Amino acid sequence: MTYWFRRADVGSDEWFETGDDAIALRQASFTDPHGPASVAASRDELAWVLDKFEPLGAQLYEVRYGALVNGPVSGGEPVSEAEFEAAWERARHSRNTTAPETSGPLPQGTRLTGTVDVLPWGPGRVGLFVELGLPLVGFVDLAQLPLDPGDWPGVGTVIEFEVTTVRFSLEPRRSAPQIRLRPTATPPPGQPWRRPGRP
Repeated sequence: MTYWFRRADVGSDEWFETGDDAIALRQASFTDPHGPASVAASRDELAWVLDKFEPLGAQLYEVRYGALVNGPVSGGEPVSEAEFEAAWERARHSRNTTAPETSGPLPQGTRLTGTVDVLPWGPGRVGLFVELGLPLVGFVDLAQLPLDPGDWPGVGTVIEFEVTTVRFSLEPRRSAPQIRLRPTATPPPGQPWRRPGRP
């Protein structure tokens, strides 16, 4: 069976979905009933991210959604499934709209060297994907690239980037966590992109 309950105290407001073993399946936690969320995490999602994207993916998930309580949880007052879902949605919205990460394995501003892997929509449209040598894909939005599509880097170009944020798209269908990037330097119009470390 599935159970839902709430533990509210001064400085904390925690909502849990558990099974018969009292292990938290989902957790929505707030610093106060009307404040931002500190946790909006799902054990199933965390296991999936760990399996698909190794420990780095799990670390990034916990930076974005917080860490679930370890071990059985108890106490609090029973709530309805609808009440839990309302708290869950509020917590997810809060965590998905927080400022870019300043901690964890890939905080905002981290510099990475990557190779342009594919421009799936062609130059000048949407953006491009970058191979970083990590279990996660990098993405550069068109707003971070030159206005002229002819000045976009081609597939195979090696560039230095910096992390702007890490986004997750887990619902309604799961997809890879995405490292959002911007080039650290853009060449003048008509000039080639230079490999990092070269003048």
